[in-house]
Amino acid sequence: MESAGRRPDSAIGGAVLGIGLVLWFAAVLYSYLRISLWVFDLVVVPLMWVLWAVGSTAVVVGAALLRRPLRYAGSLVIVLVVAAVSVTVGAWWQVSPRGWFATHRVLYERALAVDPGVDTAGAALPPHLRFLASGGRVRGDADHPDTRFFPQTSAFPEFSGGFLHSPGGPPEGFNMRPVPCFGPVSLGGDWWMCGMGR
Repeated sequence: MESAGRRPDSAIGGAVLGIGLVLWFAAVLYSYLRISLWVFDLVVVPLMWVLWAVGSTAVVVGAALLRRPLRYAGSLVIVLVVAAVSVTVGAWWQVSPRGWFATHRVLYERALAVDPGVDTAGAALPPHLRFLASGGRVRGDADHPDTRFFPQTSAFPEFSGGFLHSPGGPPEGFNMRPVPCFGPVSLGGDWWMCGMGR
């Protein structure tokens, strides 16, 4: 018999929704902070993908189990927010770098206001743009003073790659630290990607 008028599937739905939100939030927070854990990224990155997938699925399932109209409407809003934040902050650039750049181009344009200098570490992006680059930093190079580099991979030097804004043409030879950019791929305008496939 139900207690206090609460349906069992509603209680289960609430629990599944809550657990899903916690798992999803952990994955999104990792994507937002863009922390490089060097060799441990071999374990952490796939784990975050699993947390994201399981968490997102649990949010949808939990929302479906909430059958009361107000709870269902509220959970539908949560599902839409989870989807929007996942598309915006989620690390799906690993799957489709061109698609990621196309959907985030406006934000990269805003990030051009940050002067990276020529220091190895570069300059920190504002908090609301931090997720656009590994470590939340944009870098420059003394040999290419007008070029901005937004690293996407940095855990393993031999796999260095990212997006570059180069108004002077292709950023061939730009020091992505420690690997130079060879064979940059045009993304339109003054934007390029290097070391991330074709």
